[in-house]
Amino acid sequence: MTLSCMSCAQAGTSCCKNYQVNLTTGDMHRISEFLGHQDFSTIEPPVLEDIEPKYDPDWLPLIVRPDGMVRVLKKDRERYCTMLTPTGCQLPYDRRPLICRLYPYTYTEKGIVGVDSACPISKESDCQSVLDRLDMPLEKAKKCLALIYAEFKSETFEQ
Repeated sequence: MTLSCMSCAQAGTSCCKNYQVNLTTGDMHRISEFLGHQDFSTIEPPVLEDIEPKYDPDWLPLIVRPDGMVRVLKKDRERYCTMLTPTGCQLPYDRRPLICRLYPYTYTEKGIVGVDSACPISKESDCQSVLDRLDMPLEKAKKCLALIYAEFKSETFEQ
């Protein structure tokens, strides 16, 4: 987690709070390989308010299981992601869920459409250069975007 992200987390306005972090089977594998267990996810109904209207209309059918539920990272009592520690995310970047690696970019399957207005970075006069300095360049986001859709499309909905 970057310094900018930690300041949000410490202020209680983190993107690591309240939102469902959808997990692909690939995410499950990468995270469990790092943690040594799979007790970091849960199955719950989708929170439709977490899916912005400008997101891809095909997103929901990709993430919802046949039973109408979604697989997400667990949250604590205050609704923070259980991977969040006082010093940031406990997962190395290459083990984080793809949806976390892609944030704060907003997207459809066709491409990146912007930066989430809830993220303070979006208020910066040169938002993209801030993202570049935080090692979140557009090209990296595009690769992550392709991977997240590929993984959800090949989803088998195993736990």
